[in-house]
Amino acid sequence: MKFDNRKPGLKVTLIKNVVRTSLNGTTPAGNRPSAARPIDLTPYMGEHNGVRIRKSVREPAGSFSVTLTDELFYIGKESYGDAVYGLIEPMDTIEIRMTGNAYKSAKNGAANPPMMMRGFVSRVRKQETMGANGQPQRSIVISGQDYGKILQILQVFYMPGAPQDANYMTSFPFFSTFGLGNNIQSASTFFQQVFDKVVNPYIANMRKYPSGAPSQSPLLPINTDIVVNAGQVSPFGTGGWRGGTIYNLLLSNGDIGPWNEFFIEDREDAPYAVYRPNPFYDINGTPVFAYPYGKFPTQTVIGRADVVSLEPERSDEDVANYFWVDAPRFNLNYTDTMRALAFQASGAGQSPYITDYANVDPTLYGARKMWEQTSQGGMLETDNGNGTPDGAARDSNQGDAISWMTQRRQDLVAQNKDNVLFEKGTMRLKGNEKIRAGTYLAYDSGGMRSRYYAVAVEHDFQPYGSYFTSVQFERGSNFADRIQRNAGRDSPYLAEMVDS
Repeated sequence: MKFDNRKPGLKVTLIKNVVRTSLNGTTPAGNRPSAARPIDLTPYMGEHNGVRIRKSVREPAGSFSVTLTDELFYIGKESYGDAVYGLIEPMDTIEIRMTGNAYKSAKNGAANPPMMMRGFVSRVRKQETMGANGQPQRSIVISGQDYGKILQILQVFYMPGAPQDANYMTSFPFFSTFGLGNNIQSASTFFQQVFDKVVNPYIANMRKYPSGAPSQSPLLPINTDIVVNAGQVSPFGTGGWRGGTIYNLLLSNGDIGPWNEFFIEDREDAPYAVYRPNPFYDINGTPVFAYPYGKFPTQTVIGRADVVSLEPERSDEDVANYFWVDAPRFNLNYTDTMRALAFQASGAGQSPYITDYANVDPTLYGARKMWEQTSQGGMLETDNGNGTPDGAARDSNQGDAISWMTQRRQDLVAQNKDNVLFEKGTMRLKGNEKIRAGTYLAYDSGGMRSRYYAVAVEHDFQPYGSYFTSVQFERGSNFADRIQRNAGRDSPYLAEMVDS
């Protein structure tokens, strides 16, 4: 009999960003020891406490919740004079590390469990209850978001007296304010410059220390992992943007959702902003979009022993057979005939209405529309279209716009024409730190291996108790795998009954 000896490991660290020496700038704070170095909060976790983290490729930021015991806090051997509740403030940094097998992690030479989330405290809550035995129970709950919080709290607005005091003489205020140029640029360049010139300078200035306060290492900048190699952003797209969060700016100009993904991923060295084409396989197991070698999402193999529960489902709610893509900024900058020109089929397979493919057959599923908008342009576009004279340059840009919308429509079809076969649902697994949002799970069930894309992942760690990983998945391939098998000895049902 095999026995899997696991010892889940956890480490929670606090890094002070708020160095308080006064109450309001004039009233001095109490004389307490300085928290100059990272503080290990793990010893303040008891059997009724826990840590929960959640990440999703479809949400602006990941989230965390840490529950601690309310007891006297020490810095080294010196009493702080208060509990952790009196130490932690909003915008302090929390680092969370987890592993499902500390023995294996230590054997591989790791000094700490793998990094799972870096984030900023948003709320500190104290809980006091009276137990059935008449004894008081006190705990502290710390909750917050990962570095995606910065993309939400950092806002741009064009109003008198606003922090952005640059010259707004140009019609492209965002480009003007941050020096991003006033002509079109590739989507990858635009995303990189937003982090280089807007986000990371803000992070570098977040820590403010009073005179004589101890210094710490600066907050980590957000590194970028940009895989998108198509599409260009125009100042006309951001010029019409009337302000808001940086996350919404990237969302509105990145073609995120129908074609691309954007999320924050915590890696060992730093948080990374991941901007990539949707990492989807088609029904034959081939990636829909081309990826550089080594950049396609990793795959974690799990077996029946890892699964606590699995609930897949299929439906016809996402079936579409009429696919349309608009490009509003081209309609504005060039001519109203763009839509009519884009409608013209330029070859086989160009029609927006698909009537000859079984998985979207209108005679069975009815006429169903999928209508999306691209905010980008093709890589052959040479200028932003503002004042472009009639002639070769204008004709070239307009022709590229038509090609771009056609390509976007083809990509939309490639991702969605087999939706009726793909599964979505949830699974609950024994804790596994390798399972992250934006990666694939390969489930070995008897004689079959099926693939699932993890859209959202939640890790729930209870000290002295349990560690579970919950996954919300899409594009599960199990049904497609099953219907390719035969009856008899090749039966998918019998295959599921066989131990891996």
